[in-house]
Amino acid sequence: MENTYLIHCEQLTVDSNINGRIIGALNLSARAGEIISILGPDHESKSDWLQTIAGILEAGSGQLFLSGRDTLEFDKQDWVNARSQFSYVHADTAILSAANALQNLMLPVMYHKTGQPEELRAKAQQLLQDIEAGDKLELLPAYLTKEQRYKIAVARALMLEPQALFLESPFTALDQSSVNQFKQFLLNKVRNDNLLLILATHDSKFALKYSDQIIFIAKHNVLKFDKIQRIQDCNDPEVCDYLSM
Repeated sequence: MENTYLIHCEQLTVDSNINGRIIGALNLSARAGEIISILGPDHESKSDWLQTIAGILEAGSGQLFLSGRDTLEFDKQDWVNARSQFSYVHADTAILSAANALQNLMLPVMYHKTGQPEELRAKAQQLLQDIEAGDKLELLPAYLTKEQRYKIAVARALMLEPQALFLESPFTALDQSSVNQFKQFLLNKVRNDNLLLILATHDSKFALKYSDQIIFIAKHNVLKFDKIQRIQDCNDPEVCDYLSM
């Protein structure tokens, strides 16, 4: 295994206790600056796979390496460190209800002592501006839109400058008018900050256009494509049906 891989999976499977069956095994190697998309029909377990690759769910079998280390050897502190460097944001990820947008971004970095308060405040304000979180950010989350709360959650994860960002259904919480801006924001993070982006998405057009690798969760198997042309030329019935939708 090369040390340049941020994430490396060997014969990784989702725990059958989660979905009642073993779909298949995944071999994956992911570097900084890549985009990896997980696609598949709605009834399949894309989110389970995303969480297993992120180390949030315990795998059924196989090995998961994060930053070159076997996660089976992780202790409690290793997992604390991993959660800040391999950040996971669900479409409904909660933010602190008693804190405004800026405070939501500031509290984690203040806890981890990653910089001086003035510098962190400026960083948080710039990040909220770049992600276009909207106005009235001094209000508590209950008075903000779902889109604003989601963007704040993503910005909060990025404040810790993670090596990898896992996003589950990242575009469903957004208004159609702001989807393209948010996609461009993510692409800029990948290109400019060398971020590894792994997302489970229904947006096959985005995945086919920008992904370096695609993982397709079929009913009875896991298919990985390291070249987009290969998934477009694939004759698997489930893949063909999905891409024709």
